[in-house]
Amino acid sequence: MTVDTFISQLCEHCGLSVDDVSIEINETDDKIIAQIQLPEEESGLFIGYHGETLDALQRIVRLVFFRTHPDKKIIVNINEYREDREEKLREMVKSIGERVLESGQSYTFNSFLPANERYIIHSTLSEDESLEGLESISEGDRKDRRLTIRVKSE
Repeated sequence: MTVDTFISQLCEHCGLSVDDVSIEINETDDKIIAQIQLPEEESGLFIGYHGETLDALQRIVRLVFFRTHPDKKIIVNINEYREDREEKLREMVKSIGERVLESGQSYTFNSFLPANERYIIHSTLSEDESLEGLESISEGDRKDRRLTIRVKSE
């Protein structure tokens, strides 16, 4: 079975018609990226709150294909959600960063952020010259892990 066949069958089991689902697989030496296009009214079911369902779907696909593709990272994306989320996170970090620089008070995200989103925040702070006086730190474990943006300590 191929990744696109598995995803297509999964979508069918969730009540979607094959005609409503478009799956494009891009494979490189180290990645398999599954871009899925669904009707907008169905995408929320597959994406979930802050992408939690999408992340779970990605984990399932990774587990199913681990033996056939042990050296490849498998990424599942629905209706360009991951790109949209990254853009929103970068904008949010810039806004929060400006407030932290102005006030000197640190900001802690009150909800759990998955590792890939924490990475986006860390990299945005390190890449944006206007935010060079800030740092981000992660504290806690698993679902209790929180990320804080603060002024760099000298």
